[in-house]
Amino acid sequence: MFWSKDDIVERLSKISRTLEDVSIEVFEGVPQKNDFLHKVSLSREYCTDVSNGCRNPQSNISIEQVSIEKELMYPYMDGSLSNEFTIRSTRYQFMLPYEILGYGIKKEYRIYQPEEIKTKYPVAYKQLMEINHKSETERCELDSADCYRLENESFLQYINTPKIIVTNHLHLQASYDPTGHHVFADAVGVVLGDPTIYHYITAVLNSSISRAFPEILSREKMQNNNKLCPKMLKRFPIEFPKKQITETLISTIFRYLIYLNRQKDLAKAYSIPGYQNLIDFYKRISDILILDTYITNDLDPKLLEILSENITSSGEEFEYSDDISLLIGLQEIKKNILGSADFRKCKFSNEFTNILATLKNSRVW
Repeated sequence: MFWSKDDIVERLSKISRTLEDVSIEVFEGVPQKNDFLHKVSLSREYCTDVSNGCRNPQSNISIEQVSIEKELMYPYMDGSLSNEFTIRSTRYQFMLPYEILGYGIKKEYRIYQPEEIKTKYPVAYKQLMEINHKSETERCELDSADCYRLENESFLQYINTPKIIVTNHLHLQASYDPTGHHVFADAVGVVLGDPTIYHYITAVLNSSISRAFPEILSREKMQNNNKLCPKMLKRFPIEFPKKQITETLISTIFRYLIYLNRQKDLAKAYSIPGYQNLIDFYKRISDILILDTYITNDLDPKLLEILSENITSSGEEFEYSDDISLLIGLQEIKKNILGSADFRKCKFSNEFTNILATLKNSRVW
């Protein structure tokens, strides 16, 4: 069978299971209109001395030294960052004058009243006073918590809960936030029902399969503009591998890619040769496995055997390590795979080769 671009989109659109089916919640991040009120730039992590950069559309960013109690500060990212596989470090922190209650997946929360903030967090109170003044010369007391309440507070229920954060640039880009500590804007958060599938689902959202998603939405008349929203993302088709080894391989490669993407800046500083090629290699292997899962399910068994012998899972969370020497191990794994005598004998079916060619010609790959 010849697979055209339309055939691939049609196949994906018929998958009945969606992201909504495997999720507890798919939700928006912090409302953008509150960004001006609460975003600050830390001079260094966990430091109470910060540079406050209020993003005022009517003036240039003003920088002044302030101190805000770290208990109210959360790491902040917005959709302007390219976030694939892992959340890039950001100098911004976001002030949340809320108390997050409990330790479950879904949290209760309450907003601190002005008098509480004035007593417990006097520096934050002063900063809120500065931001909420009526004019350049006239200022007033914070008479209620409505002065700094977020318009949409639903995402607060999942603060400190592991989640996927999905941004939309030219295509979907998904990052795994294992602690759920980040506050985000211009993005959609996803909390899954089964914590063991976070790596697999995030890998799928970053794969070439996701490039067809806008066309699926367009066919179903769900997309009126380019802005990603929870209603759209809930429709993303989810297919799981028939073989457990395939899902394990994809999840493990995803952990490799978290580590590699976190080390990008360090690799550049050390001028490590072939670094981007290493990232591209693991992305390509993951993508092949995901495409086969979604469409053909007929990969050469020898390929799976070679991959499973070399791409091994580790109980340790090496993906969050800053040890640059781990790169050597990932380079060796690539070398062993490509150097295997059986690897050169592996063959793709004509159908799968045709799908790869169609995606490449459509500039998906």
